[in-house]
Amino acid sequence: MSEAGMRWAKALHRLWSAVVVIHSREQLADLVLPPLQELPGVRAVWGLRHATAGDGVLAYRWQGVPLTEDRQAVAAGLAPKQAGPPRVVPVDLPGITTMVICRFDEPGQAAGTIMVGVDGSADTAFVAECLRQVVEVSQEAVRRLAAMRDEQQQLMRDALLAEASLQMDAVLDTTQTMYRVPRMAVPAIAEGCLVFVHEDGKPVLRSAVHVDMRRLDAMLREPGAVERLATPGEHSQVLRARGRVIGLLVFLFDRDPDRIPPATFLRDLAARAALAIDNSTLYEQRRQEVVRMQQHLLPTRLPHTAGLELAASYTVGDRVLEVGGDFYDVVVRGGGEVAAVIGDVCGRGVDAAALTGMARHTLAALLHEGLSPARALTRLNARLRLDGSWRFITAAVALIRPDGTVEWTSAGHPAPAVLPVDGEPRRGAGGGVPLGILDEPRLKQTRLELAAGETLLMFTDGLTESRDADGRMFEERALGAALHRLRGTGLQQLIDELSSAAEATDDIALLGVQRSAHE
Repeated sequence: MSEAGMRWAKALHRLWSAVVVIHSREQLADLVLPPLQELPGVRAVWGLRHATAGDGVLAYRWQGVPLTEDRQAVAAGLAPKQAGPPRVVPVDLPGITTMVICRFDEPGQAAGTIMVGVDGSADTAFVAECLRQVVEVSQEAVRRLAAMRDEQQQLMRDALLAEASLQMDAVLDTTQTMYRVPRMAVPAIAEGCLVFVHEDGKPVLRSAVHVDMRRLDAMLREPGAVERLATPGEHSQVLRARGRVIGLLVFLFDRDPDRIPPATFLRDLAARAALAIDNSTLYEQRRQEVVRMQQHLLPTRLPHTAGLELAASYTVGDRVLEVGGDFYDVVVRGGGEVAAVIGDVCGRGVDAAALTGMARHTLAALLHEGLSPARALTRLNARLRLDGSWRFITAAVALIRPDGTVEWTSAGHPAPAVLPVDGEPRRGAGGGVPLGILDEPRLKQTRLELAAGETLLMFTDGLTESRDADGRMFEERALGAALHRLRGTGLQQLIDELSSAAEATDDIALLGVQRSAHE
């Protein structure tokens, strides 16, 4: 094998190894173009991502000779219309005598074309073979990216359906249901959503939401618009409950076809909406079911660990429910260490629910693998930044060692409290910056001591920032007194009564860790 062939074999091995770690088509271009540029005689490597419909080009990438605007037209003209083996095409470009071109297509994905411009010294047959192999790598990467995207979309749809049940099963009456259904759908599912209900055999528009309400209002004022929208169509779903049709749910989309949820998902959503409307008189019974479903975002039970007693509670603040972002978890590690986790995702709703589950499971898995709290929080921060989420997360981890030493690591989370057997409660330190804001997280680390019989209390800001009628926060007016009053109370009772004392309008997550008094 020639020296160039040996170098290429090593480069190809690196390409295949890297396929499993990329997360976007942009990363793919940065991965596959540079090795081709290093081949003997190569002057330029150009990459084109084609539109899924028509002959347009979505993006241009290059190595070597820049793919300037005038050259983009040349590249688009040279690009094949269909996938096939590499083609060798003579060209007349400065420093480039030949283009080796190959296009690849994957069903449902944007096609790509890679062009390798060479001078007269290049072995075009060798370049063509290298390009063929790079196209194989690219196709596999695109398939993996598509599978990853499909999985993420399915997870999001599952979260949306779960929250839809939570929201619509918890409303007070039919009017509120009508309001909440489209609010839940826009913009997470569609750009617009309309709810029609059959009254006296005729469809009546009861609720409508759009990302651009002025545009929707103008559309509804058009002659015959309401009648036209109330006619079942491609993106409308019949609201049917207990064998009878009660209305129609209409989705308005203004997005690429591949971002429109499948009809099965929309039918499932419409079925849940119909049932919620039909069950509006059973609100209190349904509310209890909603509270139980909220718990699905939390651990089903806390672990048992020698020398420590654990207790937790989650209190829903809003009477008209939306899924909140508070979470907690406990991980038992090797050597008798216990990592207690608590956090709060910014905001409420569909995205917050999905992010809550992801954050809790990510932290729990990383801590279970043995990562330090700081490293686990840093990894979660990197995931948030990579996903481009605008939401931030306050989170903290208390790493409790068998000797009672507590390593507290905070990312913008409220400070914990320690309840002694005797004496006044004492507060730890909060601090740090919430995750998802900075590329490099700023964490606050402090050390606490948990003596025998003492209790570590961790909570979200729904407790500390709840306000009374005069606007005073619970942390300022009553937290210290409540902690003092509840000393000596059983751990679970302490957690439950402290949560009730705040009378919060926001959700409250509380997690208590009590060290055995017999140590």
